[in-house]
Formats: sequence, structure tokens, C-alpha cells
Amino acid sequence: MKFLRFKSIRKRLLVGITISLMVLIFIFTTSYNFFTQNVVADLVKDNSFKNIKAHAEIMDQWLGERVNEIELYANSPTIKTMEWQRIESYLQQEMIKKSDIYTILFLADTEGNYHTNRTRDAGNLLDREYFHKVMAGETILSNALISQSTGQQIAVIAAPVKNDAGEVVGLMGGSLDLKKLHNLSQSFNVSNTDHGSYSYIIDKEGLVISHPNKSLIMKENITIASEIVDDDIVLAAHEILSNEEGYVTYTYQDVESDVYYKVLSSTDGWRVVCKLPTAYLWAPQVIIDRIMFLTAMVILILGFFGNLFFINKNTQPIIELKEAFDQAAAGDLSVRSRMEYEDEIGDASRSFDIMMDKLSTLTYYDPVTKLPNRNYVIEEITSELAHRRIDEKELSIALFSINKFKAINDIHGFQAGDQVLLEIGERIKQVIEDKNKVSRISGDEFIVIFYEAYTKSDVIKIIEKIIEEVTNAFLINGQQIYITTSAGVVFYPDDGKFVDTLLKNVGVAKLKAKEKGLNQYQLYNEEMDRQLTEELTMEKDIHHALANGEFVLNYQPFIHMKTGEIVEAEALVRWHHPKKGLIPPTKFIPIAEKNNLIISIGNWVLKEACTQNRRWQDQGYKPIVISVNISVIQFEKNNFVETVKEIIEETKLEPKYLQLEITEGLIMKNTKENIQKLHKLKEIGVQISIDDFGTGFSSLSYLTQFPIDSLKIDRSFIREVEQSKQAQTIISTIISMSTALGIQNIAEGIETSGQLEFIKQENCHRAQGYYFSKPIEATDFENLLASNKKF
Repeated sequence: MKFLRFKSIRKRLLVGITISLMVLIFIFTTSYNFFTQNVVADLVKDNSFKNIKAHAEIMDQWLGERVNEIELYANSPTIKTMEWQRIESYLQQEMIKKSDIYTILFLADTEGNYHTNRTRDAGNLLDREYFHKVMAGETILSNALISQSTGQQIAVIAAPVKNDAGEVVGLMGGSLDLKKLHNLSQSFNVSNTDHGSYSYIIDKEGLVISHPNKSLIMKENITIASEIVDDDIVLAAHEILSNEEGYVTYTYQDVESDVYYKVLSSTDGWRVVCKLPTAYLWAPQVIIDRIMFLTAMVILILGFFGNLFFINKNTQPIIELKEAFDQAAAGDLSVRSRMEYEDEIGDASRSFDIMMDKLSTLTYYDPVTKLPNRNYVIEEITSELAHRRIDEKELSIALFSINKFKAINDIHGFQAGDQVLLEIGERIKQVIEDKNKVSRISGDEFIVIFYEAYTKSDVIKIIEKIIEEVTNAFLINGQQIYITTSAGVVFYPDDGKFVDTLLKNVGVAKLKAKEKGLNQYQLYNEEMDRQLTEELTMEKDIHHALANGEFVLNYQPFIHMKTGEIVEAEALVRWHHPKKGLIPPTKFIPIAEKNNLIISIGNWVLKEACTQNRRWQDQGYKPIVISVNISVIQFEKNNFVETVKEIIEETKLEPKYLQLEITEGLIMKNTKENIQKLHKLKEIGVQISIDDFGTGFSSLSYLTQFPIDSLKIDRSFIREVEQSKQAQTIISTIISMSTALGIQNIAEGIETSGQLEFIKQENCHRAQGYYFSKPIEATDFENLLASNKKF
């Protein structure tokens, strides 16, 4: 390229870069014009389809929730009484909560006579199509209709009310105001109604049942021409009603619109329809075209003059600045260029210096509290240790962790959280004074370095004062916020002679402080390190055990007190470690619960126990119930009921042969939610047993609320029964109470004939313990079943 053969590098660069820039702009704009039309068209169409599908899914979900809501009402113990004097106030209270959804809640008897939360004897529903379907046992979302009691345009959700025998004794319903339904539909519009974009809902016949213009609801049908509906809309309506989802275009009042539609799957052919003016959809494309052209021109002009200006600069400032960058890249954050040029190079020099100042600040200081950060702490302690190895002075470090700090951000907002962090730093600084230093090393952790040679008791006093100050209330935006903290403490050189060792050990001490409770501190010792290492090793081994099949189940029989037969067995997990041998559950279960591994173990135990029980049945042994202990963590999983159901279906075990043992303490947590979950388990068909019953003090009043099949009298009472009148009284009371309530009782931990005789005298139903059999492997238990042994 002879025209680029200038002797001047400035001219060569200027011409070469300018030509390259023009070529790139030409290629880019040409390619853009070639591809953009089809791409944008596809994007617009795809995006609109996604919007209408999302709209429909949200509407379906909302309607589905309403159906579930009415079914829950229908299954309410109050509703099922069909006693209007009790039900009336209940519906009135519920209507206060649901007034933004329903116009009325109502209850009808099998003759069609119904009452509402507003009116008794509101009318008769025999002429309503949905009434007869509900009486046949269906839950119905009706088509649009006019309310008999209010005259409003509504759709009814109705569910059958059944008695305990499963017979339909009434109808529970709620009237959805179609005008209110539009408010939900409108909140998910794909565009702004200022541009003529809106959505509406039609039924399977084309009747408008939700529309921004509420006067059209149940007045216009898009398949019938009128002053509102022209022939083009009628033509498009036939296509809309013929398909479950799609896209049509029509012109109305000289405005072309794209119309997207989709069937609501939870309804009888209702469709969500979204109308968007075509010109509005393509308006961004026109703007983009103009912006791209102007941008190309601006880039070309700025590129030319920018290159000219840059190339004409003296190369020496660039070299000097490059040298400063090289020093910074090598890790020297103290380097500054300090050039005095009155041009861009000078600006770049000053910007470089500002950048290095900010980089140094960001590297060594926390942006929220302005305190030194982790990098600073590491370098500071490293420097201090280097000096103290020579003069042999001591040093102490305390690590403070704010417990559950994330909850402050979640509840009060990040700004409030930052204010709390800032004030924590200030409070700690006031306690430790200027001769020591506080740093924020992570989101909720602060480190205090004590430079003075304090005694341990002096350090502890300061830490106690810090905890006291930090846990006082914070007044943020007029609200009082309280926090708790945990602190770990190490001393140099006793607890470590290197930075990494000291920081690791102070972290271990902090973890132990958290285990002790709120607002506690802990001085480091080597035993903590050993315990933490053991826990981490155990956690890793549990992972391997699950993967390698090291867990096995032992089975301990339950004996029927009258027949002496084995009627049940408890599945108990055991761990055969390949190197350490048998590890008792008391060793690994607490760690598994601490790290949520108990869920995987519990699900394995549940599946293995069901599989084994089904295998014994297939081999011809008399069916028995298998009992599985369920941990609190496992039970509280949202999908626990579904997991139990899937395991039963997979193993093909009849649900009545599975019993889940839950602790007395578990049923007292989140009582309402747990009652619902237990009822769902009972619906599956499994049995529910309370383990270790009698150790709690607040559960007796709840026994009638829980669907409990049996309870196990805690072994601590059985152990004392031969010596303690009090234990005898407690056992007698539990047996009498459970028998009166129709609940089976089981005595666990039977080890002597005297214990056995006592529970027999008290008419205990079943017993378990070493007196009959220790927990044994599946093959040994199978031999017990084969022998038909009676105890």
C-alpha cells in the first residue's frame, strides 16, 4: 500500500487508523441493515409470545390458587358442619380478608338453597349448570354469569362439601368479580395502554369477560359485528377461537395491530388476548436505525480527530506513564506519576494518581465503615510479627462475628445494614481507644488487634465491654435494631506464630463461641482445633459413606403384649466404616444434622426400610409395620410429604405398613403447619407415632389435634419403673390417656421381666427392648419372622 508509505509515523498511523475505522463502520452498518429486519421481527414476535404465555401462566396460577382456596374452605371443619349459625360469622371474617378477590362467599345445601356472607336465604342455585356438577363431586370454575344475589358480573368457583363418609352435603363457593379480574390481568400487560396496547379475556364463545373498558364485559362478543366489533375483528376472532395459542393481525379504525392469544388451561376455553399496535412494536427499530447512523458518524468524526490529537502528542510522557503503570502492575501501590503536563497525558497522569489512591483505599479499606480491611490486617499483622519476633513482645487478636446479620439487610434494607456496620465500628473504636486497631474483614466480621502487652484477663475485660456496647440497641431510621455477636480470641505467640495460623485459630475460637450461645466469647485452645478437624473429617466420611453404601439398617421388633407376636419393627441406621469399624449413631447423627446431611441419610433409611419390608412380604412372611425415625430437619423440608409418597410408590409398599416416628418436641414447633403436614401423611395412609413421649410438658393438650396412631413411652420412665412410684404413675397415666383417646401405646427400653410385668398389668399394647431382642441385621430379623417366635 504505497499511499501509506509516509516517512512520518504520525501520518501512517493517522491514515491507516482512519481508513480502518471507515471500513469497519461500513461493514458494521451494511451487516446491520442486512440482518436486523428479520432478527428484530423474530425477536418482537418471540418476545410477544413469551409475554402472552407468561401472562396466561400467571392468570392460570392465580385462578388455580382460587380453586385451591375454595376447596380448602369446603374442607374446613366449620364449613363441613353445614350449620349456618356457625358458618356465617366465619365467612364474614374470611370475606374481610378476601374482599379484593371475591364479591361474596356463599354456601348452598343439596337443594340449591344458599346463604352468603351478606345475606341469609339469598336464593336457589338449581338453575345454575355448575351446581349440578358440584353435587356430582366436581370442583368447578364456571363461565361468566350474573350473580343472583348482587347482580354483578361474576365467575363462580365452587367445590363440594363432603361429610366424613365422603358424601356431598353442600356447596362452598366464591364469586370472582369479573371487573376485579381485569385488574389482575391489566397488571401483567405487555405494554403501555397509552400506545393503544391492552389485554382482555374472552370465553370459548368469544364473549368478553375481562376488558379495560368495563362497559364491554358480558356485553360484546368478538365473533359478532357491532359498533365496537368490526368485520376484521370478527374474521380474526374465528382464528383466535380455533387455536389454543397463536398470533393474528387485523386493522381497526385504520390502525394495524398484532394480536397474541393463549388459552387459560385452568378454565373451560377462556383465552387471554393481547393487542399491540404494529407501529408501536416497530417504533424502537426506527429509533435504533437513526441512532446507529448517528453513532457511526460520531464515531468516524471523533475517531479521526482523536487519532490526530493522540498521534501528535510527545511520546515521552507516554513512556513515563507506562513506567508508572509497570511499577503498579508489579504490585507497588505507592507509585505515583505526578506529571505536570497540561494536556491529556497530564490528565491521564492525574487520573492514574487518583486511580492509585482509590485502588489503595479499596485494597486496604472497607468502603462502608472506612475501616481497614482484610488485606490491611494481613499485611499489618505480618509486619507486627516480624518486629515482635525480635523484641519478643506479645500480641492478641479478637474476631467478632455479627450473628444473622443477613436478616437485618433482608428486613430493614441494605442501607440500614450499612448504618449498623458503621456504628459497630465506631463503638468498638471507642472501647479499644487509639492504641489498638479495629478492622472489618468480611461482611459481618470485625477484627481487633491489641498491640499492647495486655494480660489475658485485661483482654477479656475489653472484649466483654465490646460485646456489651455492640449488643445495645441501634436506632436506625427511627427503629430499634438489636444484634448479637460471638467472639474468638488468640494470643501471639502461644496460639500461633504466623498470620495464617493466628487467623485460622481465631476463626475456630469464634465458631466455638457461637456454639456456646449468644453474645459469648471463646479463647482458643488446641482441643478446639482437634474437634473441628474431627467434625470436618466425619462430614467428609459421611459423604463417602452415602456414595459407597456404608450405611446399613438393623431392625428391632415390637411385641404385641397379648399375643406375644412380632407386629412391628423399628429400622435403625448403623454405619460400618471401612477403616474405623462400627460408628454409633450418637457420633455421626449430630454432625449429619448440623450439616443437613441427615436429609440424605433419612431418605435412604426410609427407602431401604420400605424396600426390605416389601421384600419380606414378597417372600411370604406375615406383613408387619416398619417404623422409621424422622429427624426434625428432614420433616421440615417442604417436599417431605412428596418424598414419602414417591418412596412408597417406588417400593410398592402398602402405606399402612409404614410408620413414621417423630419426636414430641417436633410437633410443638410450627404447630399449625405441622398439623397440616401430618394430615397429608395420613391421607397417604402411613401411620404416625410420637417417640420419647412424656419428656415434654406442653404436648398433652394437642394430642387430640394430631392424627396420631401410637406413642412410645420414653425409656427413662421404664428404666425407673421398678424403683419409682412416680415413674409408675406417669406410665399408668400415659397408658390410660392414650387408650381413652384411641391411641396405641408402646413401651420402649424393656430390659427386665419386672418392667415387662408392670406394663402388662397396665394393659400396655406393645413393647420394645433388649429383653426381647437387640437391634439385629436384616437376615437375623428374617430368621425371627420365619420362626414365628412368640415372646
